[in-house]
Amino acid sequence: MIEAYMNELSKVRVFTPDEEAECWRRYKYDDDVEARARVIEAYQPLVYKIVKNIKAGNEVMLDLIQEGTVGLIEAVERFDPGKNIKFTTYAPFRIRGRIINYLERNRKNPSITMDHSTQAMQDILGMASLFDDPTDTKKNVEKIAEDDMLLGIVLKSMSRLSDKERAVVTGIYIHDKKATDLAKELGISNSYLSRLQKKGVRRLRGMLSRLMKEMK
Repeated sequence: MIEAYMNELSKVRVFTPDEEAECWRRYKYDDDVEARARVIEAYQPLVYKIVKNIKAGNEVMLDLIQEGTVGLIEAVERFDPGKNIKFTTYAPFRIRGRIINYLERNRKNPSITMDHSTQAMQDILGMASLFDDPTDTKKNVEKIAEDDMLLGIVLKSMSRLSDKERAVVTGIYIHDKKATDLAKELGISNSYLSRLQKKGVRRLRGMLSRLMKEMK
């Protein structure tokens, strides 16, 4: 099954900027289902990029891909192209959120090993998940609105980081770049990047923790 998925993934045609803008316009303003399908297809490799950093057997991998794809679909449906945010920044939160929920439900499964990036993002998004009502099994309108609010809070909190902290946090946790490659790209040492990463994550945790206290 995983081989069949990888085969289909290899056939995905990358968007040109003009084609992407046109697909978003057709989907959001004309309710074009074909344009919606094309957007989901074009960004399917993003799901695999996130899932591949989690060491798991093929069966579990397919489950993670399925969960990530649901997150991608949610992101496509809720994304507003008119806002000043890129889909490649917005979507990973949705995708990771679904995957992290799956990992939480299967945390005792010894066949699943998360990399450092996924574990750290789990810590950040896990704070937002504390708002969830565990007895609520229905994804109703209020819950969807709440999820969007929490995502907005995380993104807004990230905007309050320093330029270098934000570049490191988004580079590692959203764009899945290796620390050594990102350090070269930013022109800084690996040790300085590590300090920026820890400081950025610590500040995000602090901002989210304060918000949770205010909302209790």
